[in-house]
Amino acid sequence: MPTVERILTLYRDRKATYAELHGKMQEIADVYNGKIEVPLPDMDRDDEKPSVPNLLAQGVDQMAGRITSVIPQVTFASTRPGIRKYDRLATDAGRTIEGWWQADRLPMKMKTRGRRLVAYGMAPAVVRWDYKEHRPTWQIRHPLETLPSLDLQPGQVRPSDVIFSYTRTVGWLAANGYAPHLYVLMGGDRMREKPTNDTKVSILEYIDGNEHVLVAAGHYNVNDYGYNDAATGVADVNGLRGIVLERYENFADDTPVVIPTRLTLDKMTGQFDNMLGMYYQQAKLMALEVIAVEKGIFPDTYLVSRPGEVGKFIEGPHDGRTGMVNIITGGDVKETQTAPGYQTNPTIDRLERAQRVTAGIPAEFGGESGSNIRTGRRGDAVLSAVIDFPVAEAQEMFAYALEEEDEAAIQMAKRIDGDTKRTIFVGTGNSRKAVTYRPSETFERDEHVVSYPAAGSDVNSLIIGLGQRVGLGIMSKQTAATLDPFIDNPETEHDTIISEGLEQALMSGLQQQASQGAIPPLTLAKVMSLVRNDKMELAEALNKVTEDAMKEQQRQQEEQAAQQAQSVQGMTAGADIAAMAGPNAAPPGSPIPGVGQGMEDLSGMLASLRRPAMTVQPMRGVERGAM
Repeated sequence: MPTVERILTLYRDRKATYAELHGKMQEIADVYNGKIEVPLPDMDRDDEKPSVPNLLAQGVDQMAGRITSVIPQVTFASTRPGIRKYDRLATDAGRTIEGWWQADRLPMKMKTRGRRLVAYGMAPAVVRWDYKEHRPTWQIRHPLETLPSLDLQPGQVRPSDVIFSYTRTVGWLAANGYAPHLYVLMGGDRMREKPTNDTKVSILEYIDGNEHVLVAAGHYNVNDYGYNDAATGVADVNGLRGIVLERYENFADDTPVVIPTRLTLDKMTGQFDNMLGMYYQQAKLMALEVIAVEKGIFPDTYLVSRPGEVGKFIEGPHDGRTGMVNIITGGDVKETQTAPGYQTNPTIDRLERAQRVTAGIPAEFGGESGSNIRTGRRGDAVLSAVIDFPVAEAQEMFAYALEEEDEAAIQMAKRIDGDTKRTIFVGTGNSRKAVTYRPSETFERDEHVVSYPAAGSDVNSLIIGLGQRVGLGIMSKQTAATLDPFIDNPETEHDTIISEGLEQALMSGLQQQASQGAIPPLTLAKVMSLVRNDKMELAEALNKVTEDAMKEQQRQQEEQAAQQAQSVQGMTAGADIAAMAGPNAAPPGSPIPGVGQGMEDLSGMLASLRRPAMTVQPMRGVERGAM
């Protein structure tokens, strides 16, 4: 656990070590912001402003714009390739990181970091946890307030510890609950002068792999008689007093501060450090030329005495720009014309060319073209030779830094959120999709790869190159979609392309069937109404109309089946009755049933019994007794 004395000692030592580098950064910032003044001590005019093109600002903006115009890709490897569950987890992990970036507006922050990497040689950032949004956030820090550990070398990105030095007002400290600490730091009751809300206080923020420590520091004249610093928690290191405002644990496994640095030979420098002398010289020479031109318009006036007389001014001397008349006696007024040297303009142009060559600022950055360039191909080749390699180095450095920052963010999410289920939206426009994740489950591993599609290419040249490779047949469309920065989710885009192709085929088939009369006009009218009124898409409308037609057909079939069943049941019942009643039975529905066949047989038999018996004559030759 670092003590206040340790933090104050480190601050003093590192401030002295980085004084030269910070001085150069401040000079770069002054030139970029147009705050410098041209030194003309012998002319009694020290407040001249530069009147030459600010190539430094132009180069910083153009280079940073090309470096950060492409959004890098995040790729997690599947732990069990080929199994959809694990492949989907790897995809969700990458999409979650992209969602964090998008929610935190990291692409915009990267543009600021690109400018600082090019101009200052470093682009520090701190990964913190946003408890309100339940996600990590990237805090961009200024290089002038950054004091990393001395083990940070060009090409490295993660120091062992960092001290950030900045100022805050007393009002800000009081609003955040630090007023009691500040009261003790400034001497308590022995405070000689009460600070106002606008009084500035130095803040030292120490960050390492274990914790964050916030310290208020400053030089305060306090009467130490009877004042116990140890009891109040105030430390004093050679007159620099400090007190701990806040101390909390670092939830990342390593320092959450990442500082990508520009690749150099031995120390951190910006791309435009070597052109400052030429810029000052050009600005000074231009200021002198302007003065010479001004004197040519308003020449110097001399009073020349006549022989035997002493010339003197009765009124004057007045500057010609005032419009007042000089009245003299005993002499003549003569004007002396001053013309700039004939080498002035060529020298100014030569200094401008020297700046462009030294800092790598081609004329194309300003919308111009060299006089010896005749074709667009040659212009692209010249521009590529100047900026491609610096852009590639910067993009590779940012990719390396983002990997370290993402790992810190993942570690925070796993320790703070754990198994909590979160949902984040990724993408823009119609491609915006929700991704649901659990940090402990989604991020099985912290290792991943952040890469730019083609290091050294800006977004314009990247798209052209992808189209050419797909046209030549040496790259698949799926790979091109993965490398294209405008496509947020290549898998979703692939599915959308297939869906659009099938929709076109469906439309063509529907039109052909409609022209041939294979589809009823009523069906077409229903589909057209649903699509035109934006109630459904074409496929949904066809499904809807088809389902309705099938339901109607099924209903009609059920009604027909019911009618047929009722008819068959009626016919079967009538046949049964007729069979029981006989052929003479009354028809169904008759109030009195008719005479059946059985009753007719019975009536005939009874009629036969009522008839008299017939006398049978005996046969001749036969006696009665024999019968």
